[in-house]
Amino acid sequence: MENIKAIYQRDLKAMISSPLVMVTILALCFMPSLYTLINVRAVWNPYDISEIKNIPVAVVNNDTGANMAGQKLNVGDTVVQTLKKNRQLDWQFTSAKQADSRLKEGSYYAEIIIPKNFSASLTSIAGDDPHRAKLVYKANSRDAPMGGKITETAAKTLVNKVQTQFLQTVNITLFSKLNVLGDKAKSQQGQILELKDWIIALSDSMDLATGALGEINHTSTNMQAILTGLKPVMSASQNVDVLQQSNSATMSSLHSVQGSVNKAFNSLGTNLNSATASANRLNSNIKQLNRSANSTNKRAVNDMLNRAISSVNLLKGQVTPLQSFLKSVNGQSHLSAISSLNDSLGNVVSLLNAEKSQLRSLKSTLASQGRLTTGDLNSAANNANRITAGMNAALGQYNRSVKTHLDAISGSLISAVSKSQSILGELKQAKGINEDYLDNAIQGNQLISRSSSNLENKLTTYQGDIQNIANQLKLTSDNDIVSVITVLQNNPKTMGNTLVSLFNVKNESIYRVGSFGSAFLPTYITLSIWIGCTMLVMILHTTIPREQRRFHNMSVHEEFCGKMLTYGTLSLIQTMIIIFSSIIFLRVQVESVFIMLLFGVLSSLLFTAIVYGLAACFGNLGKAGVIFLVALQLAGSGALYPVQLDPAFYRFAYRFAPFAYSVGGFREAVGGPNMQSVFIDAIVLILMFVVTFLLGFFLKIKAQNFTRRILSDFSRTGIGQ
Repeated sequence: MENIKAIYQRDLKAMISSPLVMVTILALCFMPSLYTLINVRAVWNPYDISEIKNIPVAVVNNDTGANMAGQKLNVGDTVVQTLKKNRQLDWQFTSAKQADSRLKEGSYYAEIIIPKNFSASLTSIAGDDPHRAKLVYKANSRDAPMGGKITETAAKTLVNKVQTQFLQTVNITLFSKLNVLGDKAKSQQGQILELKDWIIALSDSMDLATGALGEINHTSTNMQAILTGLKPVMSASQNVDVLQQSNSATMSSLHSVQGSVNKAFNSLGTNLNSATASANRLNSNIKQLNRSANSTNKRAVNDMLNRAISSVNLLKGQVTPLQSFLKSVNGQSHLSAISSLNDSLGNVVSLLNAEKSQLRSLKSTLASQGRLTTGDLNSAANNANRITAGMNAALGQYNRSVKTHLDAISGSLISAVSKSQSILGELKQAKGINEDYLDNAIQGNQLISRSSSNLENKLTTYQGDIQNIANQLKLTSDNDIVSVITVLQNNPKTMGNTLVSLFNVKNESIYRVGSFGSAFLPTYITLSIWIGCTMLVMILHTTIPREQRRFHNMSVHEEFCGKMLTYGTLSLIQTMIIIFSSIIFLRVQVESVFIMLLFGVLSSLLFTAIVYGLAACFGNLGKAGVIFLVALQLAGSGALYPVQLDPAFYRFAYRFAPFAYSVGGFREAVGGPNMQSVFIDAIVLILMFVVTFLLGFFLKIKAQNFTRRILSDFSRTGIGQ
């Protein structure tokens, strides 16, 4: 240890023994910091507008314009006017010939050409042959590769700006037209929602509708036969002799009428039974819906609501015709039982209207809150119970009293037949009815028969399509339809701006670094420390003056350790100057000065061990190896670019490069530390230092003999030293 201390003290005294030596040593200490200061300042913020606004870029506008919706449009001129207000680059508006010439000379870094069909291509979206518009971009990458990249980014920005402006114009025009449709749709919103419900109801009751049309067709055919049978009766009113002959035919026709009336009255009972069954189904749907209270399956609950609304529409479609039939019958007979039944059905219709309103309200609640509570569903359940009770009561009224009265009405037709002779006798004086009237009635019934048959066939043909549409409408809530109408009514300018840019990107940096220079500081500090160590081995001796008596008997290992202390001390001084000069003069961002100093010390010691070890063991060959290592690490350590962009060899060697861990540690100090990363980088640097020092320590003797032989050969040949 005394010999190591003696070597170290001797070197320190030698540094201050001469003013020129002292100045040289001071220069060696400060020069690496200049490398950091100059380079970091040069790249402080190269992409700032204040820095790149002087880059000249030529713009050539050949656009001849186009017509769109009866208006003259020249997007090229709009782009030029926009760029004249833009200070992002030094835009030069010139001719194509001059732009090409100056681009080749290097006076312009890039050239952007707006072709003559630019506007026509953009407006082609409104025609039969839409195609993309093109901007021609030329760059001079020979003179300044980074300048080409900067101008390329500017060109892409220009393209995005043109797209934004054009789409904004198109969208504003489109929504101006849609506003008119939106206003009309808003005024008929209720009818649209009603139509939706009726389509669903039609789909659900398609079998009932086709059956009813078949019944209408059959009834019209029977009525046609009855009217045809009355024609001889009308002839009898003009010829008394024919009266007796037609009497039996008339009786037969009246019996046929009685059969039709009986059938109609019986259909009333059948339809009441069918409507009561529908009421029970509605009640079942509401009970199922009630069990879904507080369910989070919004879609399933919405489907239940749609089925319930369809059941309401179906039941209302069954009850309303029954009311009309009873009113027509009672208009002639004036029976209190029929009036009471009709009133009961009227109450059911009122309850159905209330139930439908309640179900619509539940759909709105489901859309806004995502679920329905038991309290929300109780009112609908109570209404459904009242509807079922009302239909059961109506069916009971029919069976108890109304059916008996209807049978009596039918039977009274027979007694009317006995009076037919006197009635037929008076037909001659009738002036309002004749054969032409009967012919018209027969033709009318024929038309009804054909129309109902055709309509039944059409419904059967399109039954599948109607059901598909209804299924889609069941998945569409009323709120969705209202939302579409609302969108169509929105302000055209607002919608145009929104659809051009549907979202904004919010940038959030986890470890925010204020400037490009601060972000590059870790790389340049690491590089400067290595350069400082390299300068030391280039200027200072790696061996002791053994011609002096006190050093003559010192071992190689003592020499290695003593000189290592000298180089390490100078390297630490260089590192401290680099770090503090960067903080003071450049005002770089440093979140943790302690971590910065920690990795400065670790990097300095490791680089000293590597650089001095190579130079001490291999002489000039080792110094050449130092240069090779810095070039290798700069490219493959992720110091400048992400290591994932490097070839496979560099990605493999990355984990063994001291630069990677040194730069990583300094980045933690600049941007904000992640203590796990700090710990790993520090441990790796310490382990690398220990391994490197031990390798140099034990290889010094063996490598020295090899190095002396090489140096001897170089000296002997006179080609080197």
